[in-house]
Amino acid sequence: MNYTQHKTEVKEKKIFSNAMLTKHSIWKCLLLSEMTRLMPGFACELNQDGFSPMHLAAANGYLEIVRELLKIDCNLCRLKGRERRTPLHFAVVKGRVEIINELLSSCPESVEDVTIGGETVLHLAVMNYQFEAFEIMFEKLKQLNRETLLNSKDEQGNMVLHLAAYMKQREVIELQLCNDFFSRAVEVNAMNSSNLTALDFLQGLPREISSGQIETMLLLAGAIRNEAISNEHENAASPVRSLQPLG
Repeated sequence: MNYTQHKTEVKEKKIFSNAMLTKHSIWKCLLLSEMTRLMPGFACELNQDGFSPMHLAAANGYLEIVRELLKIDCNLCRLKGRERRTPLHFAVVKGRVEIINELLSSCPESVEDVTIGGETVLHLAVMNYQFEAFEIMFEKLKQLNRETLLNSKDEQGNMVLHLAAYMKQREVIELQLCNDFFSRAVEVNAMNSSNLTALDFLQGLPREISSGQIETMLLLAGAIRNEAISNEHENAASPVRSLQPLG
């Protein structure tokens, strides 16, 4: 790339940044429409921080812009940016419910995309205490018959159930274990890379009302602690690393 091309690219990205800072949504949409008309490949480009226009619009809750971009290419909702995160991932982290509904309506398959750390949208919702977002995607899994996505593990081997137990998110546990459609699919005794089950995460944590409720739900679903599991699975993999506190 020569100097002139580089200068033009920098200018284009600056224009988009200014568009995102504009207070009025109508001007955002007009600027975006004009830019995509003049530069067809603009919508697919990542900026120096690893974000595309769709990532930024989804993260900031700009519904009109998300809709405009989806008209250009519905696959933009699966575009991977920094850490392989998609626009849906960012919308979930921020709890942008309207954006989540729009993206899932346009591209239901985007619910299956994972980050560089192996995190699904469900992991991200739990990690960021976005229960409403979790509920929306939970229903989408039911529509798609993809309930097994609940058993997906991140790079530390944690399922959503592990994280929800560790973070004492009773509502998330209840959705998974007290729902006939999903309870049969959830692997309640799955171990993570440290050979810990969801029930084990309640050990050593301060006892609270929610802890007792979570423990009861897990036990009723057939959960057991890792010592019992280890006796049945002598060749269980050694732990890779322990679950770190989530901030």
